[in-house]
Amino acid sequence: MNLTDFKTELESTINSLAQRIIDAGPKIDQATHAKLGFYLSLRRVTNKTGNPSDIGLMDSINDTLQKLDIVSSSQKTFLTDLMASGKTA
Repeated sequence: MNLTDFKTELESTINSLAQRIIDAGPKIDQATHAKLGFYLSLRRVTNKTGNPSDIGLMDSINDTLQKLDIVSSSQKTFLTDLMASGKTA
């Protein structure tokens, strides 16, 4: 998936989660809020506007994926390929 397609999917996910909060109300607020927070952070990172907290969150996820051998430790970050593909997007 290229960066443009990923950003479109990310926006759709964010909008869907926001709508879930509106539709379901307080009974799912905490879980949905946590998911929404992650996706908002990811959007800022992919838009290259991430703050130190966003970068730290993504770095922690990357470290965990590397420890589980899901992402190669030789990869700088799990977003490396995605971000590289965005240079032309």
